[in-house]
Amino acid sequence: MADSTATLYEGLFLLYQSAAGDLAEAVDHVRKILDSTKAEVLFLRKWDDRKLAYSINGQKRGIYLLSMFRVSGSQITQIERDCNHSDLVLRVLITCTDHLGEVEVEQAINDAQSTEEEVKLRASGETDKADPDLTVASGATEPQKRGQADA
Repeated sequence: MADSTATLYEGLFLLYQSAAGDLAEAVDHVRKILDSTKAEVLFLRKWDDRKLAYSINGQKRGIYLLSMFRVSGSQITQIERDCNHSDLVLRVLITCTDHLGEVEVEQAINDAQSTEEEVKLRASGETDKADPDLTVASGATEPQKRGQADA
């Protein structure tokens, strides 16, 4: 008997570095994979862009997209299969997150707004406003350059 109840999952999608050139297309591609299984996507955001511990298919860097979605457990195999056949996705890791409470899920959804804003900025050509060397320290009100000491 097929599992028809939707379960909460978290998916981490590792994409080729070349996907950074058109982040909107990469996000849409992963969203289409999830939509093909009728998954209810709670959020889908860029998590990080980093050097890999070892090369995968000749790639030394990759972009991570983090997603939280609800879908029937029987559809997870289809999502993984679609990712394996994808030209943009290097790897995928999907874990069940039933242990998360509503507060944690709401916080994750609120944090996901950053990717949507970045995609809009890139689409409008205003990427010079988003400095990739800026980092926000926890509790800080202004971004600080990496390596600068607070005076």
